[in-house]
Amino acid sequence: MGKGRLSATNLAVHQHLSCDLFLHNIYHGSHHLAYSDATHTDNRQPSELSKAQFDRGNRWESTLFQWLDREGLLLTVFSGPLDGHDIREIVDIDERPHFFVAGLHFWPPNDALREEFKKAGTSPVDFSLAKPDLVEILKGEDGSFCWRVIDAKASKSVQVLSFISDFMDTTKLTVVVPRLRT
Repeated sequence: MGKGRLSATNLAVHQHLSCDLFLHNIYHGSHHLAYSDATHTDNRQPSELSKAQFDRGNRWESTLFQWLDREGLLLTVFSGPLDGHDIREIVDIDERPHFFVAGLHFWPPNDALREEFKKAGTSPVDFSLAKPDLVEILKGEDGSFCWRVIDAKASKSVQVLSFISDFMDTTKLTVVVPRLRT
């Protein structure tokens, strides 16, 4: 099996298990020991509590998106993975000084990230598709703007996965659209 891609879920499981071998196996394809989003087959059904929590999260996200839309703050993108130029164009075309973008999906520029790894003197890794819940955009009067990745969760406590996911999406977006600044 070939090299895999790192995802926020895999990094969160690594942190939870505190097991470097797990992370190695995910990335290098040791299928007999590693859990992978694509190959994991667990036939157990989620508990009623898990179903209720998932449903509550979906309702919260739907309520948040509806409120942002009513307030004229939501731009929803319906497309497949975008590149940096597409994302930049979406931001430039919208004339609002403050808004949120939902539905962005983009592959990280793994080639550019490899160069960053090389500069740091470390071995490169490839990252998975980025799918932030929301990206907040704030534009300045001079045409500049900044952005922030937002993980729309209903939970009152923040899990490690949320921190990892936000960090990874922020890093990927910073490289894919270099003129955007957080």
